[in-house]
Amino acid sequence: NVLTINDLKEKFLEIKKQKWIKSVNNSTSGIGLTFEKLLGKERESFEIPDYNGIEIKTHSSTSDSYITLFNATPDGDYLFEIPRLKDNYGYPDKIKRDSLVFMGNVNGKTAEFIGIKYKFKIKNVKKEEKIRLEIYDRNDNLIENEISWTFSTLKEKINRKLQLLALVTADKKIQNDKHYYRYTQIDFYQLKDFETFLDLIEKGKIIVTFSIGVFRTGEKRGQIHNHGTAFRISEKNLELLYTKLLQVQ
Repeated sequence: NVLTINDLKEKFLEIKKQKWIKSVNNSTSGIGLTFEKLLGKERESFEIPDYNGIEIKTHSSTSDSYITLFNATPDGDYLFEIPRLKDNYGYPDKIKRDSLVFMGNVNGKTAEFIGIKYKFKIKNVKKEEKIRLEIYDRNDNLIENEISWTFSTLKEKINRKLQLLALVTADKKIQNDKHYYRYTQIDFYQLKDFETFLDLIEKGKIIVTFSIGVFRTGEKRGQIHNHGTAFRISEKNLELLYTKLLQVQ
C-alpha cells in the first residue's frame, strides 16, 4: 500500500506542475477523465480500483458535492426490479410525457418523496442481512419493501473497490469556451469497515440515488435509460467512512 500511494503521489506532483490543463471534454465528467488520461489510464467499465488498488475520485475545489462510492442494482425479490420500480412508482418525464422515469435520492433517516405520489426510505434489516427499500403512500402507509440489496453484494463491492481511496481536488476555468483544470491537492484514505458503512446508511449519511430515465430520441426512443443506482456520500462526511492517511498539496 505504501509503495502504491507513493507512486500515485509522485505522479500527482508531476501533473500538478503542468498547471492549467485542457479538459478532454466540456462536461462535468471532464475533471475525472482528464486526470485519468494524464495518468495514462484507459477508461474501463470493470469494477476494480482505478490505480493499482487505489480508487480515484476527483472533485472541484469550489463545490461540496456527493461522491459516488459504487453502483449496485438491487437484488430484490423479482428478476427485473428496476423496470418494475419505474413502472409502478415512476412519474412522467418532463419532456417525453408519455414515458415514466424515476430519479431521486433515498436515505435511511426519513422517507422522502420521489415524484408526488410516493415516499421512499432505505432500511438496514440486520436479521435478514439486507438493505431494503421501503415504499410509502402520501399518508405514510407502507406499500411494499420487496426491493433490496444483500449485505454480501454490498460488502463484496466495497472490499474489492474501496479499501484505498484518493480524492483529487482541482480548480476549473473556462477560456474560449474550453474547460481547463489545475490539479492542486490529493488526499489518501483507508476504509474503516463494512459495519461503519451500514451505520452511515442508518444515519442518513450514505444515500442511494436512482437515475432511471428514458431515451427521448433515436432508435431506443421510449425505452428505459438506466444510468445506475448509486450509493453516495457527501465529501464533508468522507472521514466518517474513511481514515485519512496523507494529504499532498
